Amino acid sequence: MQNQIKPQVEASVQAAFELANLSFAQVERITELALEQAKVNAELAQDQLTSALEVKDPTAAIALLKEQLETSAKSLAGFAATAFELGQQFQAEATAFAEGHFDQAHTAANKAINDNLKKAPEGSEAAVQAVKAAVDAGNKALAEARKNAKKTAELAQEGIAKLKEHAPKAAKAPARRKARA
Repeated sequence: MQNQIKPQVEASVQAAFELANLSFAQVERITELALEQAKVNAELAQDQLTSALEVKDPTAAIALLKEQLETSAKSLAGFAATAFELGQQFQAEATAFAEGHFDQAHTAANKAINDNLKKAPEGSEAAVQAVKAAVDAGNKALAEARKNAKKTAELAQEGIAKLKEHAPKAAKAPARRKARA
């Protein structure tokens, strides 16, 4: 019995480590983004302080305040957009990972069901057909759910692209690193 489950346990442990490495890579990217944004914020603060020291009249002070608020808002929007983009990238990586493992398990389950249905006793043809129909319906529902999830992700990406148009001073996304194997 132990030899029968050992490959499944080893595969599960390996999958857990792969998922953990994906997560660590995401934490690294978010940390790099936060550090980059901190640098941008420091530069903005320095520029704003320098500009504030040069203000000579109330009209210039109001104009400067308005400019600083706009710049800060654009920077924050850029940070939010980039953070969301990193989240989307991680979600795509995790989804691909999960789908790969799910597809393997799904294929094995379908094969096991079909193999067992071939061994069904005589007179159970109606039950076999009902099980086959249920499996087919489940497979079609799964394909439709995947299609809808991909469409939703595409719409979210379009929204992010529009947000980025309004955030030209955004912090740059850190370079993508491969997860350690």
